Amino acid sequence: MNPIYGYMYTRPGNLWKEFDIVKKVSKNQQGYLHDSYEKTGKNLKGILSVAENQTAERTKHLWDQDQHSLTHVLSLRGRAMVRKGDYLACDEKIYLVLTTDTEGMVGGSSILYLEERNDLK
Repeated sequence: MNPIYGYMYTRPGNLWKEFDIVKKVSKNQQGYLHDSYEKTGKNLKGILSVAENQTAERTKHLWDQDQHSLTHVLSLRGRAMVRKGDYLACDEKIYLVLTTDTEGMVGGSSILYLEERNDLK
């Protein structure tokens, strides 16, 4: 048993998962802003969970709207290396980063709010 986590009970699927980072890159092409996505070759590890209604209610002020597409929450150790608009890929699923939150503002842990996307591969 890992002494860092003590004797915490974890269910299958609530363990650390590795995500590939796909960054959003904005370029000026003939005077127009063009967004594209580039694989970085970098990974991050975190614990993925389905967003509950309570989480959605607590975070709806981040989007300035009553309804939003928050589907998953990813908890990380340390500061997140992604920003709003980036994608995370894991197990043939794609997650759009809606926003990031650094808990306690000291960089010890981060929370990413994600939307699972089925239209991207």
